[in-house]
Amino acid sequence: MFGEGSKRSFRFWAIMGSLSMTGLLSSIEGTIITSALPTITEALGGGNLYIWVPNAYFLASIATLPLYAQISDIFGRRWPFLCAVLIFILGSGLSGGSHSMGMLIASRTIQGLGGGGIQLLVETVIADLVPLRERGIFVALTMVAATFGAAIGPFIGGLIAERTTWRWVFYLNLPIGGVSFALLFSFLRLNYQRDQSWKSRLRRIDLTGNAIFIGSMVSVLIALTWGGVIYEWSQYQVIIPLVLGFVGLGGFLAFEWTICKKPSFPRVVLSNRTSAAAFVLTLIHSLCTYWAFYFLPIYFQSVKGQMPFISGVDTLPIFAGIIPFAMIGGWLLARWGRYRPLHLAGWATMTVAYGLLSLLNQYSSTAAWVCFQLLLAAGSGLLAGILLPALQAPLDESLMALATGIWSFGRGFGSVWGVTIPSAVFNNECRLHAENTISNPELVHNLSGGRAYEFATATYVNSISDPVSRQQVIQVFARALQTVWYVAVAFAGLGFLITFIEKEIKLRDKLETKYGIEEKEKTREDTGQSA
Repeated sequence: MFGEGSKRSFRFWAIMGSLSMTGLLSSIEGTIITSALPTITEALGGGNLYIWVPNAYFLASIATLPLYAQISDIFGRRWPFLCAVLIFILGSGLSGGSHSMGMLIASRTIQGLGGGGIQLLVETVIADLVPLRERGIFVALTMVAATFGAAIGPFIGGLIAERTTWRWVFYLNLPIGGVSFALLFSFLRLNYQRDQSWKSRLRRIDLTGNAIFIGSMVSVLIALTWGGVIYEWSQYQVIIPLVLGFVGLGGFLAFEWTICKKPSFPRVVLSNRTSAAAFVLTLIHSLCTYWAFYFLPIYFQSVKGQMPFISGVDTLPIFAGIIPFAMIGGWLLARWGRYRPLHLAGWATMTVAYGLLSLLNQYSSTAAWVCFQLLLAAGSGLLAGILLPALQAPLDESLMALATGIWSFGRGFGSVWGVTIPSAVFNNECRLHAENTISNPELVHNLSGGRAYEFATATYVNSISDPVSRQQVIQVFARALQTVWYVAVAFAGLGFLITFIEKEIKLRDKLETKYGIEEKEKTREDTGQSA
């Protein structure tokens, strides 16, 4: 199953266990805040600033990915990884101790600075230790803990907010982070180039390019955070930062690919059609996956009338189903060595699954929504661990960290759009259907002006005393969700078509890297050398 698994040392498996624990640390933080956010907002106030509590984390984690990738190439994987965990722990402690919304947002930004490095370096270390052909299954193995963390995050957050103080949503990371740091400190010792001075290393960091990238990402995410929540999408407060952000990203690529001598986003990574296609597929895959993560609960709450905890239980088929199918995808890639047929199968399955989700309504059976979720989990899971090997297949092993950083950016950026696009579609469709379906002017007002997502809860639906009006509101939500799933079909179908651009490249089954496990003899020899 693992090729040369019998030759792998105890330290190899200890590192893999450490990566799984650390992946759990960052993934649970991405979702645990969702259930506890209303309680936190009530305790700290801050008005509309609450939307920055989750988004500050995602902003910081995405914006620093190229910088982490380049630093890990220059200084090795060990110390950037350990620093990322420490920064994450620091941000968690400060978040738990926050006494104002402004302090919490700043602390969440610190958390994100660590979380982005953790997510990137988990995949980077796997690339250092595992041949390309086997990477899919090891990515899937480390994803088990991460997916489990993402799935139970909302339950833990809701339980903490209900039974104890919300501060434990963040304090919980301290013991988990401490264990992760101890494991990484003990086992994560990898080779890297030691014959350079600190001055020469610092000169290799692309400070200008990263400054442009970070500024552009901040501008884009400000627009996405404000759009439809604080301001209408058509207002200049949203349009200007969005345009400036995309112009900045274009300027970043122009700088990296023409002027910069040591780019953090080298053109060579995406200069071939296979890597470029795999990057776009990664973005679309993340978009389509988060699309379901965020809007299946809306279906269960606003259409089926389930409370948040029960809706979380009802979405377990997709969360739990992704894990085994990701492992199956990685195993098939290791056995077969061909990623393109698996990509086609995954995208075809996702396209069909989203088409079936569009059939769901208030009266759909449990068997229907369970099977449709499992089908979507099969397609998404099959692709989860095998997109990165496809991107890396045409590239030299020396580019693995930078390629992983670019891939991680595509995954993170796609997740942002996977929430933004369906939210905009849902709000717009609710406005259109409300005007034609609902007779109560107050209810029409509530579901218009970009506020429908806010009211798509069982609590709101059940608060409508008139049975006729309540049924009309449910119909509006059901029809709006139907369009949401239709648009998802288009994105999944686009992924299927882009797969034909890829070229099938033989995956290397031998490891060629400068960052392999450091032997004890090597460690003693290098004791006197500069770090």
